[in-house]
Amino acid sequence: MDAVSLREIAVEAGQKNPNALQYHFGDRDGLLQAIIDKHSAQIGLLRDAYIRDTQEKKWSPGEAAARCLVMPIVDYMESNGDGVNFVRLVSQIAAVYQNGTASGPAGGVHFPRTKSLEAVFNRALVAVSSREARRRIYLVVTITFHTLADIYRTSQQTPTSPVANRKLMVDQLICLLESFFSAPPRQVR
Repeated sequence: MDAVSLREIAVEAGQKNPNALQYHFGDRDGLLQAIIDKHSAQIGLLRDAYIRDTQEKKWSPGEAAARCLVMPIVDYMESNGDGVNFVRLVSQIAAVYQNGTASGPAGGVHFPRTKSLEAVFNRALVAVSSREARRRIYLVVTITFHTLADIYRTSQQTPTSPVANRKLMVDQLICLLESFFSAPPRQVR
């Protein structure tokens, strides 16, 4: 993905005017940003419903954080044919742009910050320092997109595989992420 030009994208998309992408989006990061914004807004609406549900459910703070992160993405993937491709794209963007040391991507692409989700994360991570909380959030978000992309790819390519049961695999992902949120503070050595 890193070496793909706007011209190559236009040709692959069947665009007769390869300059149209540059006119509308400026560069490749502008195109990626438009895709992220389109899908993130819809996922955000789904996420708001999960966040409202945290008051009714008997979830621990760690489970609430994991569910509010994962389930809106899963619901979006299940209801929107482009959702799976979006999650794969985000997984690739994370692999190319994120280096784990900065608060955002190295390129010109950024993901919307969701104050309500941050509040859910903060409740789950109250026992750890803000620096450790940032590290854990980076890990859970990255793991979420990579794992969901793999779960859906496997279920489509190898439906008889033991990991092809998306519901069970998503439940396992939530358990894993809950443990990241709930783990005690790490002692620096």
